Amino acid sequence: MYDVFITKASTYLPNEPVSNDEMETYLGLVNEKPSKARALILRNNKIKTRYYALDKNGKPTHTNAQITAKAVEGLFDENFTRQDMELLSCGTTSADQIQPSHASMVHGELGLNKSIEINTSMGLCNSGMNALNYGFLSVKAGVKQNAVCVGSERFSSWMTADKFNHEAENLKLLEERPIIAFKREFLRWMLSDGAGAFLLENKTA
Repeated sequence: MYDVFITKASTYLPNEPVSNDEMETYLGLVNEKPSKARALILRNNKIKTRYYALDKNGKPTHTNAQITAKAVEGLFDENFTRQDMELLSCGTTSADQIQPSHASMVHGELGLNKSIEINTSMGLCNSGMNALNYGFLSVKAGVKQNAVCVGSERFSSWMTADKFNHEAENLKLLEERPIIAFKREFLRWMLSDGAGAFLLENKTA
């Protein structure tokens, strides 16, 4: 068994930071009405800005695969080039499609022009850690000398107003049971887009 070291880290956050006051400009108004739950959720979570792979018209600017590839590219330098990478392990909850796999799409975005082992991990909350664990075990066992492990999300495409407009009937219950609004919109005002990558190696230099 080999030692495993995190020798480099990189992040990528799409576009400019979006303030709390601008969030509905990007995500849109549900049924053309401001959210009743937004202020409460934002007050309690203390988050000041988000990053969205959207423009102010709610149009996508990046795919998840593109965000992930940008984070991976931040690991490359003269000491570790894209041609040196032996394993690409990607975790996400919000893949752009079911198949080809998320890691396959990231591999394509990177333009490696060579075959390497890839792994896609999907699942709520722990997908990034699963991707990291896969890379760790591969280097630990000596199967690979290095592994690039990435966690990414692009939830903004799931949080735009058009995904919620069909719930107009449920909105009638809000006056009587405000908790419905909170549960319905909690994640909408919590989540944002971005990716983080680690380079794992069996030596420090």
